[in-house]
Amino acid sequence: MKIKESIEKIIGIIFNNIGKFKLVYQIIFGVFIGILSTYLYTHQIFEKIELLTLDRRFRLRPRIESSPQIIHVDMSEDSIQAIGRWPWPRSWHAAITSILSEYKPKMIIYDVVFSEKETEENDLVFEEAIKQAGNVYLGLLYNTATTDYRDLYKGGGIKSVLFPLERLSAAAKGIGHLNAMPDTDGTIRRIPPVVEYKGKKTFHISIRSSLDLLGVKEDDVRLNSENNILEIKNKDGKLIQIPLDRDNQLIINWIDKWGKEFKHFSYIDVITSYNSIKEGKAPIIDLNIFKDKILLIGLTASALVDIKPTPIQNAYPAVGANAAVVNSFITGDFIKMHKAKDEIFIIFALSILVSLLLFRVRPINGMMLTILIVISYITLATMTFNIYKTWVTIAYPVGSVLISYVLIALYTQVAATVERNKLFKQATRDGLTNLYNVRHFNLLIEAEFRMLKLNPNKKAAVIMSDIDNFKKINDTHGHQVGDLILKEIAKIFQSSVRQVDIVARYGGEEFVVLLPGAGKKDATDVAERIRVSVENKKFKFGDNFYTATVSFGVNEYTNDATKDDIIRKADEALYKAKTTGKNRVVIA
Repeated sequence: MKIKESIEKIIGIIFNNIGKFKLVYQIIFGVFIGILSTYLYTHQIFEKIELLTLDRRFRLRPRIESSPQIIHVDMSEDSIQAIGRWPWPRSWHAAITSILSEYKPKMIIYDVVFSEKETEENDLVFEEAIKQAGNVYLGLLYNTATTDYRDLYKGGGIKSVLFPLERLSAAAKGIGHLNAMPDTDGTIRRIPPVVEYKGKKTFHISIRSSLDLLGVKEDDVRLNSENNILEIKNKDGKLIQIPLDRDNQLIINWIDKWGKEFKHFSYIDVITSYNSIKEGKAPIIDLNIFKDKILLIGLTASALVDIKPTPIQNAYPAVGANAAVVNSFITGDFIKMHKAKDEIFIIFALSILVSLLLFRVRPINGMMLTILIVISYITLATMTFNIYKTWVTIAYPVGSVLISYVLIALYTQVAATVERNKLFKQATRDGLTNLYNVRHFNLLIEAEFRMLKLNPNKKAAVIMSDIDNFKKINDTHGHQVGDLILKEIAKIFQSSVRQVDIVARYGGEEFVVLLPGAGKKDATDVAERIRVSVENKKFKFGDNFYTATVSFGVNEYTNDATKDDIIRKADEALYKAKTTGKNRVVIA
């Protein structure tokens, strides 16, 4: 009982102080939520949720500009059916390279690593076709020991490199890597723009080809890893800054679902059309469409390994990432990412604002306000992405709002419970002794008597008591001593009875005890125990000690008795104890 009362007292003190310094505590609470949410943010606890929100933004935004210069030449299912299973003989690649170069495209980019030797004749034919075209780009691939790409730009985690054949590399206009490392959920969202491995820098093939489009040499490009920027000095000496994410990766600005973003033509249809033209027949494709175009040749058949999940489509050919990046360099549309310090500022500002707002409204209004804040923030972050192409974190600020609401709602419930307990205590307890007051005691004993009427075999007893010569104590030693003795005797009563027993202050110096299930003997034993404890107690006030005694009257419930009957007879027994010497127990 004492532990429970102590806890209630501590909680009461806390809530009373919060009431006095409400604004300060609200700000402190907001800062606490900000610190908690920042911890979650820096440790990427909700990173998968955040990535899903980014994917949703890609899917919901209006379609962005796509350059008509970019064309896909797809190694799709129809080409596999016509040519045979992959890999195809180099003579086919030599043929399509020669055909395409005849129609003067700006560049031909292969999203394939030609790393293994074939026949000397086929390799030579392909080499010659690449040389004659003069604008072919080939890819290499880094084999990594981990899916964590954060240090890939420094060569971290690389086990080996899959290079194209040396003779093909020498013939090509440019070489770039093809790595597009998946995020933790397996989705392709970004590429390492440049990788430095064993002292050699290699740009991603999409960036390597884009540099040539801009007329920029590789030496005029620098990765500013501290500021997460790819700095490019163009031929006019102007500095172009390409935004990267916090891990120095380029976020791919996906345009649309596969087949809807750029023009697509089948690999085999290009070759068939060329043969038709040579034979004087109508071609499937007007090959003049390839003039001055950027052609990307890659594996697109669904059965091949180059099909990856992306934010806008669950199955998307990897070559599409190259096209999207080249498109960004042509249109200037890149996805920017807020700096970590800006994201943390948003989290703290929102946490403090929500704390100040939610503490001022009722729980149901708080729920509505929370929903409104969450919807407003998500809408604002989505608009920022659509208009400014900036990725603003959603999961962590929204998480801070929801955590704030839950904790504040919990606090409100606890505060309401404390306040109800406080009011209930004021209505039912005596202010001095903390025992039940007579009014509440009457309600409890009436409830007990109703139960007794339903169960005639059940017993109950009442003890009436009175502090002997209490008026004299007050008159002689003062009311402060009297109050002390009242409180100490009340404690003795409480400690001497069972938890089911009900102790109340009945009057000035009178106490009453209801003992459910007890008979006269049990009640007499309890009264005697209290009497002896009071008699032996030394009440200290200041430097002085005082003594007191208590007289008792005991009565047991009978079937025909009323509440008033049992209390009256107990009171009569108390009167007898007072008139026959005091400091004794009398049974009615």
